[in-house]
Amino acid sequence: MSEQPSGPPAGPPTRPPGPPRGPMFMRDEYQNLVDEFVKDVKADLKDVIDCLLLVGSVVTKEHIAGESDCDFLMVLKEKAAGENLVKSMEKISKVVLKYLEDPLYSSLLDVEVLTKGEIPKDGVATDYPWTRVLVAQHGKALIGKNPFDGIKIKDDDIKASAIHMAKMFLEDIKEIPTLEDVDDYDKIYLTVDAVLGCGCAYLYYQGETEFYRSSALILFEDKYKDKIDINPIITAHYLRLAAKSITTEKFYENSLKFCKEVVKQLS
Repeated sequence: MSEQPSGPPAGPPTRPPGPPRGPMFMRDEYQNLVDEFVKDVKADLKDVIDCLLLVGSVVTKEHIAGESDCDFLMVLKEKAAGENLVKSMEKISKVVLKYLEDPLYSSLLDVEVLTKGEIPKDGVATDYPWTRVLVAQHGKALIGKNPFDGIKIKDDDIKASAIHMAKMFLEDIKEIPTLEDVDDYDKIYLTVDAVLGCGCAYLYYQGETEFYRSSALILFEDKYKDKIDINPIITAHYLRLAAKSITTEKFYENSLKFCKEVVKQLS
């Protein structure tokens, strides 16, 4: 049987043999996800994907670690759409599933897939939300070129999209008390999502473009606290940060009131 150490080693610590090594550190899990996902897309989806964008707060490092999504937007090659769309989506699903089954990345990864025909064109009506076009324009091209660059977005289109967005989140928050088999924790999470969604819609309507959910509170505190009660936004923000000192008493009621007020002001 090998002898087990009975105390601290005598003398100064010794360095392992070999060349000097740099400091030990943990890489950012978001950057790991980006690097690995890009590598797999290039290897397995090169005949399917024309463009891969990183969008959202991870682009500018404004994300909340462990809470913010790592959002990707894929644009298919023309030959991968149409009659080949089902096969293309099956290939994409295999790649995405690898990450959804990984406990490190499953709660972070979010992937949207578009065909080239779904990308809006100047002066042409579209079902794709103009607020999402705005987000995509701020995206980082990881593969190919950003097809949203150069698209002209009208202020009226952004406002109409923001109103639709606010109404959608208002309907979502109204449904929360009726949800069965959903525990209180998940209901709080859904309420946070609805509040921040309505908050972002409010900011888009005001003409704000340089923000994400993670930084929306800064704009509200700086410019809009006299125009609308921002307490639900404050609570939602700190709940995302897992702040233990934040109370959730009356959070749903105040959040519902906030969302109603957003829709009222925008309409």
